[in-house]
Amino acid sequence: MRKLVAASLLAVALGLVPACKPADPNSWDTHIEHIKDSGSRAKGFNNLERLVKSVSTAKDNAAQFKAFGEKVVPAFAEIWDDAAEQQTKMLQILLEMGHPAASTVWNKSLGLDGSSEARERTKLALQGILKARAVDSVDAVIEEFQKVVADPKNDSGERAGELRVLMAKTLGVLGDKKATPALVAAMEQTVDNQPVAVHRTAADALGRIADPAATDALITVTYRVPDSPTSTNIGEKAKQALAAIGEPAIPKVLQMFKGEHDEVQTLAASHGLQQFNVQNAGAGLLGAMGRESAVDDLIAYLPKDGCATAGDVPTKKPSPKKGGEEEPAINEQAGNTRAVIANALGLIGDKRAVAALCPCAKSSKNPGDMFPIAEALGRIGGTEAVDCLVDVIKTGEYDQESVQNSDYIHQIRWEAGRFALQAASAEDIGKVKEAIAAASSEENVAKEMAPWAAGIAVVEECKSDKDCYLGKVKDSSADWIVREKAAIEVMRMAPGDVAAATEISKAYKVRNPDARVTMTWAAATMLGDGETKCPACAKAFEDIRNAEKDSRIDKSFQLSVLMARYTIAKLRATGPTAAPADSKSESKEEKPAAE
Repeated sequence: MRKLVAASLLAVALGLVPACKPADPNSWDTHIEHIKDSGSRAKGFNNLERLVKSVSTAKDNAAQFKAFGEKVVPAFAEIWDDAAEQQTKMLQILLEMGHPAASTVWNKSLGLDGSSEARERTKLALQGILKARAVDSVDAVIEEFQKVVADPKNDSGERAGELRVLMAKTLGVLGDKKATPALVAAMEQTVDNQPVAVHRTAADALGRIADPAATDALITVTYRVPDSPTSTNIGEKAKQALAAIGEPAIPKVLQMFKGEHDEVQTLAASHGLQQFNVQNAGAGLLGAMGRESAVDDLIAYLPKDGCATAGDVPTKKPSPKKGGEEEPAINEQAGNTRAVIANALGLIGDKRAVAALCPCAKSSKNPGDMFPIAEALGRIGGTEAVDCLVDVIKTGEYDQESVQNSDYIHQIRWEAGRFALQAASAEDIGKVKEAIAAASSEENVAKEMAPWAAGIAVVEECKSDKDCYLGKVKDSSADWIVREKAAIEVMRMAPGDVAAATEISKAYKVRNPDARVTMTWAAATMLGDGETKCPACAKAFEDIRNAEKDSRIDKSFQLSVLMARYTIAKLRATGPTAAPADSKSESKEEKPAAE
């Protein structure tokens, strides 16, 4: 016997008999073998976790990522029911990898029963589904979301609504219209039954899905769900979602605007709101949506009191209340409503509005409506708008009692100078230049007009050369007024040009709040306000905003932030967005924001 053993050892030493090959720690198969054996399962998971961390952080991991989905995920699904102690570990590993094939396990994990363990498993599964954009989990998430919305006891307590927020967010990212009824049902909950954070996230999800079937719920939620007056409240979320839905939502929003949406009328009356409040809110929605089909109705309801000229169409009165007589026009609100409607018409940018806006631009002395009318004319552009603004540059003035001191009586003149510059083509720029020179005889006006010279110069240089203007848009060292005017010219010369719109979106980084508003508006407008999608544009805006999250941006930038949100909603891709099965998902795990 001793001789046999000695001979065997000698054979191994001489290489005549191969030694046992050690297990490869970088092979999924090595660890799968252990996790399937209950006796070595704990050790197998520890070693598997180390390999997952190495693979998930590697730059070139496509082959390993694919093999993970083909080998490890099926192994997890096979042992799931018999490995209760390792279920959390499995979910953590699947979250780290973010492979969409893991739906087979994530779908098993969704389910709340009141225990902390089930809550943790559900949360990990939702985070994984969200990270991987695992579209095969949409039905399972919808089912669980419907259960907890109908009976929220398992998502209550100190973290009430946390899982409903995560579910709604996940459904929005998955982008399947099958989720619309469940999200609408969440929007229709009362605040006694559901935290407003869930309503906000459901509205955002409906905007990502962009299903017209959600229109009524988005229009009415502001009147059903009280929320704080912030830039992220339910009203703003609904507005962004309606902007994303776009044209199919216009008829319903016009019903609201004209006082013909029965549910809105009933809800508004229950809160003591008057018709002009609803009308102004409707005009704000139409402006954010930016659709030409709303122009005629907006013009018809533009108040002309105090600035009408011969031949003007009389202002329509609000629709009658149910069972009552027709309400009289509210004269004290005319200026405010005129401002809101003018802003909407400017954002839409249709030249039909110029004839209706110009009389008030020249005769009103109220800064509250004179400024937005002039701004709207600048956005609409064209010779008729330029001629109107030239008159304002030369003769416009604010009412003495409306400004802080006499130095600002003529403020509208230099403001109109900027808007005339926006409106003018190369053929009309001479009129603007002459008007600014004439108005600059007054020292204070001349000082404020001076910055517009750089914008005039770029028009004189580039004339009708789109590439020249595009070069100015890209030049981060150029003056903001130069980049703003260049962006407007590119917008008008290159409708539908996704590449040019992307460059304008990148120029959102310009350090001037007014120019930022222009960049967001121009990028969306040139693409038909979302008719042509531009995910690269949306990403450019998001990247700039994310980079600035930790900085303290002056409150003067708030409008540009809101405008960026509307534009992102319009231009980002909608519909199911599955992560590719042969590469690691590029999406980052996001935790639901605390509300």
